[in-house]
Amino acid sequence: MTPLARPRRFAIAALALLTAALLFRGQVATALVTRGDDLLRTGDVDGAVSRYLRAVALDPHAAVAADRVAFFLLVRRRPGDARRALAIATGALRAQPNDPRLLADRGLAAQRLARWADAERSFAAAARVAHDPRYAHLAARMAQRAHLAQAARADFLLALALDPRFAPARAALRAVTR
Repeated sequence: MTPLARPRRFAIAALALLTAALLFRGQVATALVTRGDDLLRTGDVDGAVSRYLRAVALDPHAAVAADRVAFFLLVRRRPGDARRALAIATGALRAQPNDPRLLADRGLAAQRLARWADAERSFAAAARVAHDPRYAHLAARMAQRAHLAQAARADFLLALALDPRFAPARAALRAVTR
């Protein structure tokens, strides 16, 4: 048997790597998220964001990677990061429409972009999915900034329905009804 020529060996190796990447993209994306988390612990936010972005590019359905990259783009606060975070969170929500972390990330990005009504809708959805009155309270505050009085009242009531002892919503609702 004659040995394979160098170009043929290279083509076989490239095909094997491509096949492995397609078959194991979820695992590779998870590994990239883990590597990003390691970089984050050392204080390298840019390196972490880079790994998270690669994980999202490799597996657009990776909700954890999308959550991490959207959140740390918002933390980083560079020009264009809020728009990018909004696009990533919105894209990931197509695959995972009821992920409260992604809904909150989209709300935070919309808030950063002064898109108050969009932020209100995202936080209200996060509150319903996570059963968390804090998200409902944030939604109400965004509704107030958008001058949507009925939505603000509904969001404060949602916060109280989720936790009747949630004092910030109770106090804000009293102030709104005066």
